[in-house]
Amino acid sequence: MSSPHPTLPTGRRLTPQRSLVYDTLAAAPTHPDAEQLITQVRRRDPSISVATVYNTLRLLADAGWILELRGLGTRTRYDANTAEHDHFTCRACGAVEDIPAQLHGPYRLQGEDVDRYRVDEVRVHALGLCERCVVEGPGAD
Repeated sequence: MSSPHPTLPTGRRLTPQRSLVYDTLAAAPTHPDAEQLITQVRRRDPSISVATVYNTLRLLADAGWILELRGLGTRTRYDANTAEHDHFTCRACGAVEDIPAQLHGPYRLQGEDVDRYRVDEVRVHALGLCERCVVEGPGAD
């Protein structure tokens, strides 16, 4: 018989509030930042606190259930897709989308003095215009 509140790998319970944060993020294709996620979560539970959302994001990231995406803009964004993939950001509208992983195999940095680093992971962050912005283009009505 399974518990109604499963345990995270960190030993912490997956409470209904934590589950709501995770489920809301998993349903969001937009890779929201914390403030955007708080707005989305509060549509389903107006009583959930800002601290609960932030603490849950930290807990889920530490447990490996979500990814923290840094460098895709000024704010950290979150992604429930933990499978191997990369990201594309539209320079015009700011949309962030998953794209298939672009690099495969062992990685080595190139250049002078790079042998002092150990590369554990390489991620590609592609920048450009999304399909909608290409079609609408500058001056589109």
